[in-house]
Amino acid sequence: MQMDYESAAEALPLTRRTLVGLLDLAAHAMGAPVAVLCLDGAGSISVAACFGIPDDRAEALAPDLTGLRDRLDASGLLVGPLPLGGSPAAGLQVLAGAAVAGPGGETLGNLWLCGPAGKFDPDRRQVESLRRIAGLIGIEIAEQVAMDGRLAAARAEAERATRAKSRFLSAANHDLRQPYQAIHLFLHLLQTKLSDTGQQSLVTRIQEAVQSGETLLTSLLELSTLDAGTVRPAVARVAVGETLERMIREFEGPALAKGLRLRYVPCTATVVTDTVLLERMLKHLIGNAVRFTTKGSILIGCRRRGDRLRIEVWDTGPGIPEDKRAAVFEEFVQIAGVGPRDRGRGLGLGLAIVERTARLLGHGINVRSVVGKGSVFALSIRIAKDVAEQPVPDRISVLLLGDDPVQVTALRVMLESWNCPVATAAAPEAGAAPPDVVIAELRPEGGGNGLEVVDAVRRRAGRAIPGVVISGEGGPERVKLLGDADVSVLLRPFGPDHLKNVLEAVLMRPVGPR
Repeated sequence: MQMDYESAAEALPLTRRTLVGLLDLAAHAMGAPVAVLCLDGAGSISVAACFGIPDDRAEALAPDLTGLRDRLDASGLLVGPLPLGGSPAAGLQVLAGAAVAGPGGETLGNLWLCGPAGKFDPDRRQVESLRRIAGLIGIEIAEQVAMDGRLAAARAEAERATRAKSRFLSAANHDLRQPYQAIHLFLHLLQTKLSDTGQQSLVTRIQEAVQSGETLLTSLLELSTLDAGTVRPAVARVAVGETLERMIREFEGPALAKGLRLRYVPCTATVVTDTVLLERMLKHLIGNAVRFTTKGSILIGCRRRGDRLRIEVWDTGPGIPEDKRAAVFEEFVQIAGVGPRDRGRGLGLGLAIVERTARLLGHGINVRSVVGKGSVFALSIRIAKDVAEQPVPDRISVLLLGDDPVQVTALRVMLESWNCPVATAAAPEAGAAPPDVVIAELRPEGGGNGLEVVDAVRRRAGRAIPGVVISGEGGPERVKLLGDADVSVLLRPFGPDHLKNVLEAVLMRPVGPR
């Protein structure tokens, strides 16, 4: 396999501890107190790891050590001692050196062992140990470079798939809607030319069928764009009262047509959300309330809960059995206890869209209900603070925690490529600044999970640090576990753009290059 080692020195932070361990072993085998690994990377020399001296002193030694490369013999070994000049090398001399080669024999750099001046006479076994350790270092570097290549290929494939999905959804939104538009117009023209009551009734039934198909297409496309990660939230400060007043004006007519009272309690709060996505969620919630309620009233209002605002939609509909409440947020779910499946009563996609959109924005969503009396659906959204209280950091620092080392490595490499410092230790050093965002694994089946990690970090920091949990599971269990949790959710598999969109939504600022 042909590998590109040009950036080998830069690719090594993920394997640095392994290299330091090998340097320790080499120093012990040769009886040397200091070991330094210098690698050729992108036309320059870099100290990839060192043992026995501080990093800054090893970097200062690098030019002198590099100048001794020509002293290696044909087998890639050097046995000293050889003096080193200059203040960085004070008190040290080169005791031995070995070339570090890749699996194809290509030179990657050199391993140097240093120590104080004095007699140094290693035996054949020590020299052979040095050669073997240099070979192990070459293998470790080759494996790291290969892993980086596989991660880069996987990222490229994920990005290609995301772009393909985006192109399809864009084309579908445009091309598939056009025939419906034409059908609506033709049906209207046809209806104006018919005088027979039976024919008029037939056209009406066709219009209803077309409307049902168009609604299903719209909902499927909306859900697909959320799953594909192509929805990029524009998070800002939103006045809730203005949004709710628009919703009341839109649904007042349909509610009155059914004999329902639509009531609204004015709200003056300002929240942090995407105004378009908030309206979309409220349309589904209020639309469902009007559709499923046959008598009584619908009430829309807000409650403050700490630093969160709950936007609640109450209805006097049939209610939802307790064992079905989490399931209503899944696709194509209609509650059997409130009548047979009926496209006129909904397609079972609206609440799934609400749940996915809320999790993208880091909002909570839950439902309370009493069978025969009604239900209340609530969105929990962070209340906006004064602008002066929201400092924007120069770089976004991330605390990344998970059980799967491959996933953690892939995410860490991705985040670091966006200039995001990443930590993977659950317990930070004393005095360390809290991260700007926490990304953790959600495990609904039990044991420690991402929500507990996010809560623990928030308690230590004394503030509500944005949290993102990663889940490979959908279903009612995940919905029930999250409840009103103030976190965003990433459902596997997700692409880089999806990750950026979620981070930008919870942080209200751009992340990495686009």
